[in-house]
Amino acid sequence: MRRFFSVDSRLILMLGLVVFGAFAWLTRHPDSELVRRAEEWPILGSLAAGFRKGYSTPERSVEALGVGDRSEVGIDQVEVLAEAVDSDRVSARPQVWVEPGTHVQLSPHPDSEILATVELLGNYSFVERRGDWFHIYRFSVDHGDLEGWIWLEGYVEPSAERLQRSEPVLPLAAVPPNPEKVRRARSFMDQGGIEVPCGPYILYTDVGDGSASEVCAQLASQLEEIYRDRFGLTPVSEPAEAIFWFLSRGAYEDFISDDESIPAEKGGHAAPARGYLALHSEDLPREAVVSTLAHELTHLINRRALGPALPPWLSEGLADDLAESRLDESGRLVPGELGGYSLASEAVVQHFGGVVSAAKLIEALDGPGLPELRALVEMGPDEFHEPPQEALLYALSSFWVRYLLSGAPGSDPAGFRAYLDAVASGVSITPNLLVRYLGDDWPELEAGFQTWVRFQATPLPRIVTFDRTGH
Repeated sequence: MRRFFSVDSRLILMLGLVVFGAFAWLTRHPDSELVRRAEEWPILGSLAAGFRKGYSTPERSVEALGVGDRSEVGIDQVEVLAEAVDSDRVSARPQVWVEPGTHVQLSPHPDSEILATVELLGNYSFVERRGDWFHIYRFSVDHGDLEGWIWLEGYVEPSAERLQRSEPVLPLAAVPPNPEKVRRARSFMDQGGIEVPCGPYILYTDVGDGSASEVCAQLASQLEEIYRDRFGLTPVSEPAEAIFWFLSRGAYEDFISDDESIPAEKGGHAAPARGYLALHSEDLPREAVVSTLAHELTHLINRRALGPALPPWLSEGLADDLAESRLDESGRLVPGELGGYSLASEAVVQHFGGVVSAAKLIEALDGPGLPELRALVEMGPDEFHEPPQEALLYALSSFWVRYLLSGAPGSDPAGFRAYLDAVASGVSITPNLLVRYLGDDWPELEAGFQTWVRFQATPLPRIVTFDRTGH
């Protein structure tokens, strides 16, 4: 004889209310830790991920991402960091390189739904990391939005040679420097330096007489407009980076001592993905500091106007094209006109700037010959920066850009600007892309360029004097 158990209807009602209330709470809190933990459970993982995706509000995230505007809110007495996701800045998050064949999945679980498969090597923004799982996002011209989770076991950055075969990289929004990087920079400045505006940037410096902020503001406030007019490109966001200007060379070298990839012999460097540039002004005249600052600021703008991981000739050519321009009496850069200066110390006179680069190219033409332009365009970073030819390749890149914008016979300013626009739009930078936009062949381009270079010889620049205290 079967036994039947009767259940109090009030208990059924109470349980129903509990279940209904829990479900209602979860639909309002799909990003709760409970749901996120459930995504990692076997079998239920994909269901939990689907639940969170279905009920999440797209305009809000409760992940602490380290960038953007944050606000502290209380949920059940637990403090979390909430951040509004700004579509214009999502590409400015930390980047991770993803190999072809990688599955993009719905949740950080091996059995979760596969949303897409990566076809080409490319860099993707990641908004969260859980061990070897990365929550990535990317927008591309060809494929639109892509968001999901990828498994990158033991992730390491790809080699420079591997990156030459990467997927096109679009312009990225500016990022501010990490507060720890700011603290480190100021720790090497006399009395911690000062913080002042520098056009659209923030300047941290221990150059105490006001000359640094004056020079910086004058250049930074004009350079982006000059960049747009010269190259026909508009950056995707406003600047957000910082400038670290050290009075002493020793302080600058102490600052970069934690990164062996930064050459100490150069007076400055830019780290666009880290949100800063740094330079020093010890024993340097105003002209030299302005040139360095213009070069490094152009690298920051390049990232916002063209994208990162540019071919070295293009990245350095654009930067030196502006850095080697003449300064007029008001201190404004005059692009298209060569600048330079000479320094006299005891019986020695040294020459610097664009006129020196021109002299190097003419000397090479009259001697061993210049590297072929096609070879320059195809060079990777390692070959480009290999001594002793690096200085000549910088000059060649700068004058190649200058020639293409000059309007001289054989040049094509409109074609070169169309090429830059194509790169900014995500077109793959192949060896033949440039010559395709120039509408000519390499031998004729070489001949036109070399003829033009011989006409760039100019009288040596005037000798300048400066205060050797570095102020």
